[in-house]
Amino acid sequence: MLISQYFRRLIFAGCVGLGVLSTPLKSAELITLTNSEWPPFTSKHLPHQGFYSEIVRQAFALEGYQVEYQFLPWARAYMYVKQGEVDGSLTWAKTEQKEQEVLFSDPVFWHTKVFFHLSSEPFEWQNISDLHGYRIGATELYTYGHAFDSAAKNEEINVEYVSSDLLNFKKMLLDRVQLFPSDIMVGKTLIQQHFTAEQAALFTYHPKSVQQTYTHVIFSKKNSERNQLLLAAFNRGLAKLKSSGRYQQIVDNATLDTLE
Repeated sequence: MLISQYFRRLIFAGCVGLGVLSTPLKSAELITLTNSEWPPFTSKHLPHQGFYSEIVRQAFALEGYQVEYQFLPWARAYMYVKQGEVDGSLTWAKTEQKEQEVLFSDPVFWHTKVFFHLSSEPFEWQNISDLHGYRIGATELYTYGHAFDSAAKNEEINVEYVSSDLLNFKKMLLDRVQLFPSDIMVGKTLIQQHFTAEQAALFTYHPKSVQQTYTHVIFSKKNSERNQLLLAAFNRGLAKLKSSGRYQQIVDNATLDTLE
């Protein structure tokens, strides 16, 4: 039900945005951005490749650019940006290291990450020290906030990194990890899409946030002059999309049921 309603609403939002995208594509400059599976924000299996992808597409269209997405695993998606093989990539949170390596756009979306766990294993926590003794899953190249990242790096908590959020949820069902910090919307969507109703009912999450942060579009520092122009163009387009009300309409239509 959630996903079917999401499809209808996102298609409607895309139709509303047709005025934005009515410029003939032959007159638009093509740019290439890497993308990864992070539904409902980004996915090659969703209408418009997810609502975050649609926000980025429409923001660039307002500035005369046509976006082409390449869906890749997270590590490769980021590496291609660093090496200048593509122009940029979607849904990255800032860290000190990444700010040295790539350019960050203005904030695109605000995220809340929480600990998912099995309802059969009650879990309470208030600070990082409460995580001692738990087997925790995490996804490569993600940041979960300074406190968590630092504790994981210093092996103060037991964290095992894998290539995707979905793999972490599968490991949880197999009792290979007990906790997994995930964006609330992503966690709910992945559980609904990839598990049976009986399996989905086994998952729950703790309401306390692990991290709250913005994500951004990142751009390569290679070809610096071009990518500085793309960064500025995207920021202008995003501001226009927000001031017109289209941004909020896309978000509202896509997220209403996911958050219920």
